Amino acid sequence: MPLSAHLATTSMISTIHVLKSKAKFDDDTYRDFLAQRANGKRSAKELTTSEAGRVIEDLRSVAGEAAIRGAVAGLDSAIGGKLRALWIAGYNLGIVRERTDRAMLAFLERQTGVSHVRFLKDAQAASSAIEGLKSWLERDGGVEWPSGKDLEDLTEGDRVIASKRAILKAQWKKLIEVGAVKAIGQAVDPMEDLQFYAGKIVRQNRPFETMSSRDYDEVQKALGNKLRSALAKIAQSQHHQED
Repeated sequence: MPLSAHLATTSMISTIHVLKSKAKFDDDTYRDFLAQRANGKRSAKELTTSEAGRVIEDLRSVAGEAAIRGAVAGLDSAIGGKLRALWIAGYNLGIVRERTDRAMLAFLERQTGVSHVRFLKDAQAASSAIEGLKSWLERDGGVEWPSGKDLEDLTEGDRVIASKRAILKAQWKKLIEVGAVKAIGQAVDPMEDLQFYAGKIVRQNRPFETMSSRDYDEVQKALGNKLRSALAKIAQSQHHQED
């Protein structure tokens, strides 16, 4: 049996659990994270050394981001996770200036009068907070959220992917508008060029339909960096013209 097929060591499992805490994952998020990276396995004890090494590397990346984004305790609920994902999407669309949890909670308080997710006592209040943020991303970010027939027969996971795809398309349109991207394929539809670009970012030439949730996050982050840089250059140029 090759070494990579042996079960993860006690030390590796312990490292995974420490990083889980640093990444501020609740149990469901943690097990979903494992399943996505280890062929459906939902326990660290089931991982091979190869799988554990991959999980540790990815968790270190996530934990590092959690440490720098102004993480606030108590946002590990499903509602907190959705609000955080939407807030980061806003940042990657260039309409949110500060991506931290504290900035997100300040927005939440302005919209709902509630200073923390834990004070959203019922489903209606939570839904209102999420829809308010989605409406902002739609209005100012140009996101065309999937709805109606687009969502029929989709699992919850597929609905999340469809929303992430809508965010990438909005980012791409903004990049085209500011002249920050050039056609890199022979597509008639500029949106097809996004697939070429996304494939380069995740280092795999494959269609959207086969990309993982993590792939979408990686592409969104890369496009966000590119868009914010382009917008900053435009703002700087306008400032010089005013001077």
